[in-house]
This record gives sequence, C-alpha cells and structure tokens, in this order.
Amino acid sequence: MIHISQILTLYKKEGCKKQKAKCLVSGFLLFAFCLFITQVLAEEDTSQNPNYVFAVCHDVVDGDTIEVDILGMKKKLRLIGVNVGGKGLLEGIKRRFGMGSVGYLEKTVKGKKLYLEFEDKWTDSSGILRGYVHLKETGTFINLEMIKLRYASADRKGNYKHKKEFEKMDK
Repeated sequence: MIHISQILTLYKKEGCKKQKAKCLVSGFLLFAFCLFITQVLAEEDTSQNPNYVFAVCHDVVDGDTIEVDILGMKKKLRLIGVNVGGKGLLEGIKRRFGMGSVGYLEKTVKGKKLYLEFEDKWTDSSGILRGYVHLKETGTFINLEMIKLRYASADRKGNYKHKKEFEKMDK
C-alpha cells in the first residue's frame, strides 16, 4: 500500500512533475474511498453471527409464514416453533383489521431487512423454508417475540433448537 510520505517523496524528487504527484494522490484517495464504500456495503447485509442469512420480507402469507427475498430469489418461509391457531374466518377478520399474528408480522417485518437462522433441515415436507427470523435493525427475535406478545403459542410437538426457550416464554 502506498503511504502518504512516499507520495510526498515522489513529489520532491527531481524529474517528478507536479501532475504525476496529483495523479497519485487522486488515485490513492479514490482507492481509499472504494475500500471504505466496499466495507460499508459489506457490513450492510452481514451479521456478526455467521449462521445468519440476510433477507428482505416482501409479504406476509399468513400468521406464521412470510415471503422473503434471499439473494434475488423469492421464497416462502414458515417460522419455526410458533403455532398461530386457525386460518379460517376469524383469522381473515383479524387480518382485515390488522390484528392478530398476521397484523403483527405485517407491521413488524414486511418490507424490513432480516437475518434468517436455519436448522439442519431447511425445508418442510412441502418445500417451504423453515427458519427463525431476526430483525436486522433491532435484533428482535420475531419467533420468540410472537410468543411473548401472545400472537402465537410455542409448538410443543416438534423438535427444534429453541424449544425450551419458547415453551418457557409461553407459560
């Protein structure tokens, strides 16, 4: 890497024109700016946790399923460990008025940047992704927060990484 003292030395050396030194300084500044921008953009969509995958929520499908964009691919993702109850008329009415689990997801994650966390088995039997959702902005663990706020209950049947934590919150 070129150090500023090297540029000044070049500038003072016999036979080195001012134009060359200005070009070197400009090139150095451009290079430093590009490194800075690359670092800022890289940090934008990366997490401290290497197991997280960056995504953006495009839509809410139902009370425990969202549509996410992962690397330009739109995929449905079902939240692991949460039960939201029925999907009938009552859930439709709640959705219409922005209440219940659907309303919560629409207010909280729709259009937001997320970090997704997966278990060993990434999909369910129908090919829908299964995962844990964390808001990039605040780090809020959405699956757990839904249980905490009583928009969902803990899934007591399945086996999953955060089961004990979810059941404890569901009491």
